[in-house]
Amino acid sequence: MVATASAQPAPEPPPVTAGSKLFDEGRDLAKAGKYAEACAKFDQSYALDNGVGTELNLADCHEHLGHFAQAWRYFDEASHRSADNAGRAKFAHDRAEALSGKLATAVVNFVDPNVVGISVTIAGRAVKANGVITERVDPGAIAVHVATPSKVLFDATKSAAAGATVIFDVPAAPAEAPHDDEAAPEDRRHKRLLVAYTIGGVGAATLATGIAIGFVSYLHYRTDSSGCRKEGSQLACTEPFLTRVGDDGHLADVGTYVSVIGIAVIATGAVVYLTAPKDLVVTPMASNQTAGLAISGRF
Repeated sequence: MVATASAQPAPEPPPVTAGSKLFDEGRDLAKAGKYAEACAKFDQSYALDNGVGTELNLADCHEHLGHFAQAWRYFDEASHRSADNAGRAKFAHDRAEALSGKLATAVVNFVDPNVVGISVTIAGRAVKANGVITERVDPGAIAVHVATPSKVLFDATKSAAAGATVIFDVPAAPAEAPHDDEAAPEDRRHKRLLVAYTIGGVGAATLATGIAIGFVSYLHYRTDSSGCRKEGSQLACTEPFLTRVGDDGHLADVGTYVSVIGIAVIATGAVVYLTAPKDLVVTPMASNQTAGLAISGRF
């Protein structure tokens, strides 16, 4: 028998994704020494697929551009992410260690890192607030900025050479100054009085309307009842006077209801007025006939 070996199909290449395409473009640019353009491609690729390989190339790219602190962060993170690959972990760790001597260290100490809405930037990079923050930075002028959405709490800049450490002590956030509320009672009083006057005016107008309706109904009743005759305490009317007198009575009832509503609204305005804040001054008074207290103020 003659044994024959069947040809195995070649493995299919991995599919080309947007991230891998950008990665390849970045590699080509880096080989050509165009590191700024290469970093841009690696950044875009890393945003789509944050693989360790892309991160290492991104770190190398930043190192070539002199962004040592950024390169160190990428190498350091890649070394921790490569626990399953000892060779790659050592490579990333060694590259990070090689950059350490080119960096400065900023230490930021907080008295109170738990201020609501606090934001912290060190050398232009946003970091999470903590009691003590240690950040590796490029040497030179190092700025620390601490703020809330409403105010700047701390802003300082110090210079540090490679290998040096600078320390920033952020004091406790100042207590909010109490607002001057002296005008508040007067303002509340003024608003309350305006409401009282408005309610009282509406009530007076309503009462006047009710009285006018009642007066009109009275005039109509006098005219319409002239065609009726009294039988005891009752009026005996024939049509059309009977219908007219009934309508006059209904109109009088409406006037009464409107008047009662107006009086109630006026009473409400009076209550609002009387309960408005008042500045009272109590002064003792005495004479050879009487003694007592005088009360004055704004009502």
